[in-house]
Amino acid sequence: MLENIIGSKSKISILRILFRYGTKGITIRQLAMKSTTPYSVAYRDIELLEAEGFIKVRKKGRNNIIMLNVDHEKHKKVSQLFSSDDKETNRPKKMFRNDEALIIIHHNADPDAVGSAIAIARGFSQSNMRCDIFAPGGLSAQSKRLLAKYPYPILKKIEKYPSLVFILDTSSPEQIENIVIPQSCKKILIDHHTPGKLSDIADMKIIDPSAHSTAVLVYDLLISAGITMTAEIAFFLMAAIVADTGFFRLVDKRDIKVIKELIGYVDMENVFAALSTQINYDEKIARMRSMQCSKTYTIDDKIIVFTEASSFESKIANFLIVSFADIAIVENISKTDVRISARARRHLDGKIDLSLLFKGIGKDIGGSGGGHSTAASANGSETDKIDIAREKMKTYIESAFRNKLKQL
Repeated sequence: MLENIIGSKSKISILRILFRYGTKGITIRQLAMKSTTPYSVAYRDIELLEAEGFIKVRKKGRNNIIMLNVDHEKHKKVSQLFSSDDKETNRPKKMFRNDEALIIIHHNADPDAVGSAIAIARGFSQSNMRCDIFAPGGLSAQSKRLLAKYPYPILKKIEKYPSLVFILDTSSPEQIENIVIPQSCKKILIDHHTPGKLSDIADMKIIDPSAHSTAVLVYDLLISAGITMTAEIAFFLMAAIVADTGFFRLVDKRDIKVIKELIGYVDMENVFAALSTQINYDEKIARMRSMQCSKTYTIDDKIIVFTEASSFESKIANFLIVSFADIAIVENISKTDVRISARARRHLDGKIDLSLLFKGIGKDIGGSGGGHSTAASANGSETDKIDIAREKMKTYIESAFRNKLKQL
């Protein structure tokens, strides 16, 4: 009987998703998530639908793939019930009442910021909300290469703020060029760094320093809004995750869960190709000059490098870590401001916390700072305080290792 197939609210939610996927198939876990049904309830309903012969279940690796049995005698009749509201159910719920929004990404925006921003813009366009992306401090070389292959408009300036503003992948006002967002705007902060000053002005916060990328937080937001995943959204989310996990060198169960959800929509060769970059001439020169003016110390069996650069400070810090350093601190000092980037090898996580250190360093140089335990930065305007900040960093390292730095 038809009642045995439909029969409950949870079954209706599950069938709606199954008709959307057709014969493509979906796992029970995906089905539960997309239908917002508890896993145990979804599992029970799948067993009932299989007993009715309305669905087929096939094994793929460790997963059971669920799909409709198009040969079932009631398939056509049930499909007509869902086809009438298919257009409406494919549209996500309007999580925000606003018709337009602005997405702000940080200085020298990396693929995590750019990819997350585009995913939000394209995702919420499904509920007719128009989102512009604003990068007041420009894009990184890797992001430029990504957008050269897969173009998407990024604004360099704006004339008017809409009533809803997203701020992505940063905790520091300096990282968004200290722009003044009108108080009348509702501000939503989505970030995977240690909370900073931007957290204080946000009306809504999605902050998780344990996440390896902002993209996984954005993925959760979009899924909760009921967006339909597309190849474009999946591509930019995947590019963001790949970049911020160092091409999957640093992943956890949460990352793997999201990757598994996205991988069916994207060609990974295209993702890797879009993110691959060559070192340009200016960066090569900056690396060479930073090596020439570097000061290297040892503490126990660790190598600590302090150096200066006029640009590419975060890339130079990464380069030093990959090359030989255990901790690398790169300062970029101009007449008006100072930027400091620091990196540490992963095995020092738990021994030191650069995010905690740089929160204080940011205040010392008249700005703000933060980041992660092994990757952090600070920006400020008091360039005359750099010596104080430098000594504080050395003292922190000596305290963490309970030994003295020795200059090589």
